[in-house]
Amino acid sequence: MIKINLLAGTEKVKARAPKTPKFEGVGSLGQNVLMAGVVILAIMFIGWRWYSLESEKRALQAEIVKAQAERECLQAIIKKGEEYKAKKELLERKINLITQLKRNQSGPVHLLDEVSKQLPDFLWLDSMSEAGQSITIQGKATTYNAVSNFYNNLTGSRYFQNVVLGAISAIPVGVTFSVTCQFLPHPDVPAEPSADTPPAGG
Repeated sequence: MIKINLLAGTEKVKARAPKTPKFEGVGSLGQNVLMAGVVILAIMFIGWRWYSLESEKRALQAEIVKAQAERECLQAIIKKGEEYKAKKELLERKINLITQLKRNQSGPVHLLDEVSKQLPDFLWLDSMSEAGQSITIQGKATTYNAVSNFYNNLTGSRYFQNVVLGAISAIPVGVTFSVTCQFLPHPDVPAEPSADTPPAGG
């Protein structure tokens, strides 16, 4: 009796049956595309950021150049201002000096003018010295009367006070004399009391 093993044949048939193809790598392709997209986006972001920073750098450099130009301009203005201030101070000092010199020169001129107005005939001066408001006059005259007239003229002038007649000496051509007094350039201003003048009521 012949036995046929159909079951073993069936298993062989099953073993030989065509297998359904499997597509491997589909998941890896999606990941690769995603990674490529991320890389591209990262590159684009870095490029945009670099461009932004470069633009900002150029803008800052332009502002620095502008600020330096303004600084140089301001420094030039400040320098001119300092030069103007120095010139102004120099001119003010010159003006003050000239004013002081004129004031000092006007005193002796005024004194000589007032003394010359009081000179009588036949009298001339040899010297005149000034120490503050005190004046010492020395001169010669042909007569005693001329010296007396000079003394009276000084006493009667509002520009002279505390007139004191010194020693009178005879010489072959007349007399010599000396007079001390105080000169008041501005008679409206009270004169300082002399050390030789006794206080009132003393």
